[in-house]
Amino acid sequence: MSYLLPFFKEVRSAFSDSISSFLSGNDSLPTDTNAGVPVTEQLAMTLTAVYASIKILADTFASLPLHVYEALEPRGNRRAKESPAYRLLHDTPNPELTSYQWRSLTSVHRNLWGAGISEIEFNSTGKPVALWPLPPWRTTPKRLPNKSIIYEVLLDSGEKKYLPSYATLVFPTISTSSFEWQSPIALHRETVGMAMALNAYGALTFGQGTNPSGILYHPGKLAPGSEKSLEEKMKAYRGLSTKHRIMLLDQGMKFERIGLPPEDAQYLQTRKFCIADIARIYSMPLHMLQEHDKSTSFGTGIEEMNIGFVTFTMRPMLVQAEQEINRRLLGDNKAFFAEFNVEGLLRGKLLDRYAAYAIGRQWGFKSANDVRDTENENPIGEQGDKYLTPFNMMDASKEQEPISKDKEEMK
Repeated sequence: MSYLLPFFKEVRSAFSDSISSFLSGNDSLPTDTNAGVPVTEQLAMTLTAVYASIKILADTFASLPLHVYEALEPRGNRRAKESPAYRLLHDTPNPELTSYQWRSLTSVHRNLWGAGISEIEFNSTGKPVALWPLPPWRTTPKRLPNKSIIYEVLLDSGEKKYLPSYATLVFPTISTSSFEWQSPIALHRETVGMAMALNAYGALTFGQGTNPSGILYHPGKLAPGSEKSLEEKMKAYRGLSTKHRIMLLDQGMKFERIGLPPEDAQYLQTRKFCIADIARIYSMPLHMLQEHDKSTSFGTGIEEMNIGFVTFTMRPMLVQAEQEINRRLLGDNKAFFAEFNVEGLLRGKLLDRYAAYAIGRQWGFKSANDVRDTENENPIGEQGDKYLTPFNMMDASKEQEPISKDKEEMK
């Protein structure tokens, strides 16, 4: 990385000139890195790899169906649309945001600043009536002497508001204690800073035109004033329209084409490494960041990697959200619970799905309407609710009737 060191001072200057515009809307202070660039959560979003990771996580978290269910006896469940939490989670958490917008914002806060936090507004009867997102950079958890936890929120007016833990929904990325969290950008600021420095280095290199495609050699010394004449002459060979024109040189001059310098080739490889590094921070498959060089390594296809994204990236986030919602919004009533539906993300190809449906129908644990519901199609009436059973199947707990002598003689 030594080839980048001469540029870090210039990169730092370029960032300091425009940093104020990136900091609008949050109170995070820039943190210097060894790469010479300041890093904040807002500045990190200027990196395409960070932006894409944050957006994919937010879009997925916000677009998944989220319902409140009531567990039925002895088994099964139904959607509990009468629950106050159902409307908040599925439709409108507050008068200003839809469920999609609230969950998307919560995910962005969670994966940039380390926690998505919302205040729960209760009515006079103690029922939740609204969820209001809080800026995590202005929210500080504190433990009181009586061991309870409160959240200190700095308001725009400069005043402080204190919320008890039961009036907050908190979705942290990674916790260092039972009530604190860490910003992924702050934890990995050197990694993000290196990627930002590489971006600035590339922009400055191309902006200043310091990478010529060829060099003109003159056997002697140019006469005074001939540099301008030579520059005007070379303009005739610039641009795509003159790409294959034959170059005419005089005075014994020679043109030598130069390829990509080794340090620039190393720059490109380092940029790819930075993309992979950021993908590791957010457990993002590389192909989802449009980096396809090694996306199907070890014999893994894109479909399997998409399922891996659901299993190892989204599922922990969803389980955490479900448990926090159940604890804070649904209280002690264990008959009600919130759950995300990831069925759509796990659906395979059409032929594979239909083969799986056929197995489910033949072995009796799927009805036609079950299949149609999974495919988001309307039911086909009462007949579609019937379950089939293979005719040669029988209850294993019952003893088989002995074959009578008459039946043996008939064989």
